[in-house]
Amino acid sequence: MTHLNRSQIAGMNENYRLFPLTYFLDSMVELEIEAIELWAGAPHLYIEDLQLAQVRDIRKQIESRGLKLICYTPEQCQYPFNIAAKEPQLHRRSMSYFMKSLEAAAELGTNLFQTVPGWGYFDEPMEEGWERARDSLAALTDRAGELGITIVLEPLERRGTNLITDLPSLRRMLEEIKSSHLKVIIDTCPMAAAGESFEDYFQTFGKDVKHIHFVDSLHRAWGDGHFPLPAFLRDIDNYSYEGYLTLEICARSTFANPAEAVRQSLAHLYQEIDRLKEATA
Repeated sequence: MTHLNRSQIAGMNENYRLFPLTYFLDSMVELEIEAIELWAGAPHLYIEDLQLAQVRDIRKQIESRGLKLICYTPEQCQYPFNIAAKEPQLHRRSMSYFMKSLEAAAELGTNLFQTVPGWGYFDEPMEEGWERARDSLAALTDRAGELGITIVLEPLERRGTNLITDLPSLRRMLEEIKSSHLKVIIDTCPMAAAGESFEDYFQTFGKDVKHIHFVDSLHRAWGDGHFPLPAFLRDIDNYSYEGYLTLEICARSTFANPAEAVRQSLAHLYQEIDRLKEATA
């Protein structure tokens, strides 16, 4: 018997950035997706530009459409934010941004918050950047606990960081921080880049895997890359995963018509989930 359901597929607004937030929300309703993950970046929700009342208005817009916000993901892979930054001013700015983002997530009513480790300079000892990232994550996790939020930490590919790029480095960070409010997210792209598998993650972390970014290679829509969708779904189902699979589509080729990329992905996913159910009935 399969445990995966269509309702576990969540939409995300990252490839809707050329359209207003309301367009994304209406698109999710049209595509009959009930769960959404919010990429918190301009022009949709850049926390440095918004007042608390505006954040609350966004929550109303989400809930009035019958949508459920299942994760808050602040923009964090581009300038000017890096929780492992060496420069004090950049580090202070980054921490302030993430603290505000945690408060925004709480106001929006979600209990899941995705983050990455930042990066140290590639010409300095890795441990120096590691210590800055660890101390920053520990502080953010403490605040998350106060707000009733769990942070899910995502490895990045080597081109994006020299800190957490694979399962062993992710496990080390979680063991050093030791918090019930710091858990695991799997992203198919860094996972594949590290030569790892869903089985590796679930065997190592078990129920601490709280979220999944589920996209084809190069963060493309399903069907446009080369990842083995049926095998991925079987592996996830084998471990009775009950969380969400977010379509974190970021390929620029989808920006002009983001809904079509989501529609295409849903068609592939629904077909394979249905096949999986039939095979295990």
